[in-house]
Amino acid sequence: MIKSKLLPLFLFALIFAIGCQTGDVDTTPPTMEVVSYSPTPMQDEICNAQEDVVFRLNNENELTFDIIFSDDQELSQYKVDIHNNFDCHGHGGGSAPSFPSIDVNGQTTDWTVLDIQDLSGSSHQVSQSFVVPENVTAGNYHFHIQVIDESGNDSPFANFNSIKIKNLQDIVAPEISVELPNVQNFSANKGDVLRFKGIVTDNFSLSQGGNGVLYLAYTDLSTGNSFNTDVAFPFDNSVSDEFEFDFEYTIPSTLISRTYRFSLGANDGVRNVGEFVFFEVEVL
Repeated sequence: MIKSKLLPLFLFALIFAIGCQTGDVDTTPPTMEVVSYSPTPMQDEICNAQEDVVFRLNNENELTFDIIFSDDQELSQYKVDIHNNFDCHGHGGGSAPSFPSIDVNGQTTDWTVLDIQDLSGSSHQVSQSFVVPENVTAGNYHFHIQVIDESGNDSPFANFNSIKIKNLQDIVAPEISVELPNVQNFSANKGDVLRFKGIVTDNFSLSQGGNGVLYLAYTDLSTGNSFNTDVAFPFDNSVSDEFEFDFEYTIPSTLISRTYRFSLGANDGVRNVGEFVFFEVEVL
């Protein structure tokens, strides 16, 4: 009888203790207040989509920020992450395939930053600058600032923006002129062989910098999914400001019968991206 009276009291005490402990748990993420950015970001197109916060930089610039980090209890760390977005990760396709590094003149440097700094207190103002590499690889980059508090709370996508970089040694993109196919819309059967012939031209060496390549990709227009083929011609030191191409591509027998957009793309040595040449092919 005594036990039956004590049990409800014990349960009540246990529930009360758990409730108090739960109330003490810090689940509030820290915040970031941007005081200033330099250069000032603007709207721009990244991977065929408009973004509101894009920083335009070149190899004579630096990226500077002044930010106030705050938390309701105690800050712990912040991280700055800059890395290339050449493959449009998180945006869909539309990028050149990767290929083994080749020995060329004037090899460019991809801009990579991973900087982690400790914080203390409930509010901390940070000013920091990052210098663009002297011979930077041109293209799109991601710029991410993340802050965590002592309990490990964070807002992982709070400051996730883009950078568009030019290398002033060469700011002109290559051009593709196509002789074959001589029509842009046609039908073909699975297993048919398509012939691509033409020339890539540029105002500067297509090879110098190490990122030059001509490649073939295709997009399933029913799903929007894009795929690179095994056709890629990296530009080595033997390539100057012109590259003539003449190659064949066999339409895979695994493709579903529908319409595909085949695209020829070219990057020059510092990775300026030329305009694509498209062919809409109804695969029967």
